[in-house]
Amino acid sequence: MLAESVLEGLDPEQRAVAETVKGPVCVLAGAGTGKTRAITHRIAYATLTGVVTPQRVLAVTFTTRAAGELRSRLRMLGAPGVQARTFHAAALRQLTYFWPRVVGGEPPKIIESKAGLVADAARACRLSLGRTELRDVASEIEWAKVTQNRPEDYAAAVAKAGRRPPADVVDIARVYAMYEQLRRERNLLDFEGMLELTVAVLTEHREVANQVRDQYRYFVVDEYQDVNPLQKLLLDAWLGDRDDLC
Repeated sequence: MLAESVLEGLDPEQRAVAETVKGPVCVLAGAGTGKTRAITHRIAYATLTGVVTPQRVLAVTFTTRAAGELRSRLRMLGAPGVQARTFHAAALRQLTYFWPRVVGGEPPKIIESKAGLVADAARACRLSLGRTELRDVASEIEWAKVTQNRPEDYAAAVAKAGRRPPADVVDIARVYAMYEQLRRERNLLDFEGMLELTVAVLTEHREVANQVRDQYRYFVVDEYQDVNPLQKLLLDAWLGDRDDLC
């Protein structure tokens, strides 16, 4: 597909996005304005004009469905080699690849839901929590982890953020600490831990960071306003000192 044909049918603002192939770029757009159309055409135009090879592009989004849609659109636009993944899928892929080299041993099992482990942690703390309370406490632990607050920091972080916790802050902190203890003992990894561990591997092993940064040189994040502090840490680790980010 010719590069110029990728620009056909775009409105002036979408075309401006597509033609701005070097970063950093920020696209501000409301719902239904064709933002995804603009950024996929930008990626395709960049690859077809030789600015970057498809294999060097990492497009990140928040749901598996959205990542699949990005890949589908890019295939139709003539850029089938682009990696389009969620933050978690990209992190897991890298962690799985580098684990034997930098950590070794049995890799942890990824848990899809915190509920079971939170229930075990609550029982170990001799707290009786109903199903709704367990779900709420699991969400609170997730908030603490994505904002990089440990159990001992939780109460102060809640006060600082002006949050209304679903249960007593001391009890939540206790459950959170026990949750982390049980998770380590059972060699389990939740989604936040997966991102943290990937950041740690990239930060502590220069050769790994260099390999990842050589592989991916061109980054696109869809719905960037939803990036949480932990995902931002991972994005910064991927980027290094570069700024080719849209």
